[in-house]
Amino acid sequence: MKSLKIHFSIAKNKKSQSVSDELLKLYGQAEISKAEVIVAVGGDGAMLDAMRQSIDFNIPVFGLNRGNIGFLMNEFEIGNLVERLMDANEIIVHPLEMKAIDSKNNEFTELAINEVSIFRRTHQSAIISIKIDNTERLSELTCDGVMVATPVGSTAYNLSAHGPILPIGSEILALTPISPFRPRRWKGALIKNRSKVEFNILNPKLRPVSASADAKEVKNIKKVFVSQRPDISLRILYDQTNSMEDKYLKEQFSM
Repeated sequence: MKSLKIHFSIAKNKKSQSVSDELLKLYGQAEISKAEVIVAVGGDGAMLDAMRQSIDFNIPVFGLNRGNIGFLMNEFEIGNLVERLMDANEIIVHPLEMKAIDSKNNEFTELAINEVSIFRRTHQSAIISIKIDNTERLSELTCDGVMVATPVGSTAYNLSAHGPILPIGSEILALTPISPFRPRRWKGALIKNRSKVEFNILNPKLRPVSASADAKEVKNIKKVFVSQRPDISLRILYDQTNSMEDKYLKEQFSM
């Protein structure tokens, strides 16, 4: 049987830590710089963390579910891991890049695998203008916030905000408002994944806003640019019996 150099990225919750010793004893723990694959053990959060770790090394990530939802994960089983990794299917996704400018003109750049979101910081609604490819599409969106979600992230925060589920591997992004007040009938938009989105915060001193690339938050922002990074490829492995396409399709018919 062929051996693989595996780096385990294990969540800190008890359920994940309880299998840590057995996994490391069976398969070892390769340094990430020398690993052929990262195995994330936990939930979707652990999978996202492992995917971020993989960026600098261009190695695939395989998830073992020890979390609550584990939408991006495979079924947990300690045995036959090497065989599963060898037989796994691979999909490639690309992250978003957020460039946020705060009230002091400081610029922050972060990557997002799930979504870039903008949200109000006080009881005051945010008022945001939206440009796509330098063309203004909404002059004023009064809302709690707005986000740009990838297909991977479309089943996360985006879905909770009543955004659409995007087929994995599709070349579109979801532009989804969070509790929109005006215009009342605007439910969001589907845009090409090569679109460049610009958010301008109107009256940011009176209506302070934060921007977040997944879990990386920037406060008191006045402008945000969002675009895909096609030069960065994230490789996700999944069992042949665990079709990601089928998961995303089933989720659209779940009650």
